[in-house]
Amino acid sequence: MNETNLPAANDDEYVAVEGLDTRSIECEAIFEAKAARKTASDYEHIVWAYGVLWSLFAIYGVMLWRRSQRLRADVDRLRTRIDQG
Repeated sequence: MNETNLPAANDDEYVAVEGLDTRSIECEAIFEAKAARKTASDYEHIVWAYGVLWSLFAIYGVMLWRRSQRLRADVDRLRTRIDQG
Protein backbone atom coordinates (compact mmCIF):
# COMPACT_ATOMS: atom_id res chain seq x y z
CA MET A 1 0.00 0.00 0.00
CA ASN A 2 1.07 3.55 -0.66
CA GLU A 3 0.72 6.75 1.36
CA THR A 4 -3.03 7.17 0.65
CA ASN A 5 -3.87 3.66 1.94
CA LEU A 6 -4.84 2.52 -1.55
CA PRO A 7 -3.34 -0.58 -3.07
CA ALA A 8 -0.59 -0.01 -5.63
CA ALA A 9 -1.31 -0.82 -9.27
CA ASN A 10 0.84 -3.95 -9.18
CA ASP A 11 -0.36 -5.08 -5.72
CA ASP A 12 -2.16 -8.45 -6.04
CA GLU A 13 -3.54 -8.67 -2.53
CA TYR A 14 -7.25 -8.21 -1.87
CA VAL A 15 -8.23 -5.06 -0.01
CA ALA A 16 -11.66 -5.10 1.65
CA VAL A 17 -13.91 -2.08 1.49
CA GLU A 18 -13.92 -0.35 4.84
CA GLY A 19 -16.55 1.90 6.35
CA LEU A 20 -19.56 0.63 4.40
CA ASP A 21 -22.06 -1.79 5.87
CA THR A 22 -24.26 -4.08 3.80
CA ARG A 23 -27.27 -1.75 3.99
CA SER A 24 -25.22 1.21 2.70
CA ILE A 25 -23.89 -0.86 -0.18
CA GLU A 26 -27.42 -2.03 -1.09
CA CYS A 27 -28.72 1.56 -0.88
CA GLU A 28 -25.93 2.77 -3.16
CA ALA A 29 -26.70 -0.03 -5.64
CA ILE A 30 -30.38 1.01 -5.70
CA PHE A 31 -29.45 4.64 -6.41
CA GLU A 32 -27.03 3.58 -9.15
CA ALA A 33 -29.71 1.41 -10.77
CA LYS A 34 -32.21 4.28 -10.60
CA ALA A 35 -29.68 6.65 -12.20
CA ALA A 36 -28.94 4.09 -14.94
CA ARG A 37 -32.67 3.76 -15.77
CA LYS A 38 -33.03 7.55 -15.95
CA THR A 39 -30.00 7.84 -18.21
CA ALA A 40 -31.38 5.13 -20.51
CA SER A 41 -34.71 6.95 -20.61
CA ASP A 42 -32.94 10.20 -21.49
CA TYR A 43 -31.14 8.49 -24.37
CA GLU A 44 -34.50 7.31 -25.70
CA HIS A 45 -35.74 10.91 -25.71
CA ILE A 46 -32.64 12.03 -27.58
CA VAL A 47 -33.16 9.38 -30.25
CA TRP A 48 -36.78 10.45 -30.68
CA ALA A 49 -35.77 14.11 -30.89
CA TYR A 50 -33.21 13.41 -33.60
CA GLY A 51 -35.78 11.31 -35.47
CA VAL A 52 -38.31 14.13 -35.41
CA LEU A 53 -35.71 16.68 -36.54
CA TRP A 54 -34.50 14.53 -39.44
CA SER A 55 -38.12 13.94 -40.48
CA LEU A 56 -38.80 17.68 -40.48
CA PHE A 57 -35.66 18.34 -42.55
CA ALA A 58 -36.68 15.63 -45.02
CA ILE A 59 -40.19 17.09 -45.38
CA TYR A 60 -38.73 20.57 -45.88
CA GLY A 61 -36.34 19.23 -48.52
CA VAL A 62 -39.19 17.58 -50.42
CA MET A 63 -41.20 20.81 -50.25
CA LEU A 64 -38.25 22.79 -51.64
CA TRP A 65 -37.73 20.26 -54.42
CA ARG A 66 -41.41 20.41 -55.46
CA ARG A 67 -41.34 24.21 -55.39
CA SER A 68 -38.26 24.29 -57.60
CA GLN A 69 -40.00 21.95 -60.06
CA ARG A 70 -42.99 24.30 -60.24
CA LEU A 71 -40.74 27.33 -60.71
CA ARG A 72 -38.83 25.60 -63.51
CA ALA A 73 -42.09 24.77 -65.23
CA ASP A 74 -43.18 28.42 -64.92
CA VAL A 75 -39.89 29.67 -66.35
CA ASP A 76 -40.13 27.18 -69.23
CA ARG A 77 -43.69 28.37 -70.00
CA LEU A 78 -42.55 31.99 -69.94
CA ARG A 79 -39.64 31.23 -72.30
CA THR A 80 -41.94 29.55 -74.79
CA ARG A 81 -44.34 32.51 -74.66
CA ILE A 82 -41.45 34.93 -75.19
CA ASP A 83 -40.14 32.87 -78.12
CA GLN A 84 -43.60 32.76 -79.67
CA GLY A 85 -44.31 36.47 -79.11
